[in-house]
Amino acid sequence: MTQLGDTGHHKAQRRTAWLLPEDGVIDPVAIDLAARGVRPVALTPRERRIAAALILAVGGTPNTIAKRLHMAHSNARVLADQVTADRPAA
Repeated sequence: MTQLGDTGHHKAQRRTAWLLPEDGVIDPVAIDLAARGVRPVALTPRERRIAAALILAVGGTPNTIAKRLHMAHSNARVLADQVTADRPAA
């Protein structure tokens, strides 16, 4: 949602508000909330990758990843490709 008077800087801040700096801690509750789409949750890059894998594991799509993890669709497609490339062959 764009508000009147928003500058590019403020828009960029809102976009990055969902991505936390990597801190070496994995929060399984935050990952679960984000992956299930219960509510918006800020995640670290590692947590975001795990949440994306969980979304894909239950049949989700890059579109689902983009919506639930608050990221651009193009980035969600790249993340989905990375996650599926990491999976071992069955």
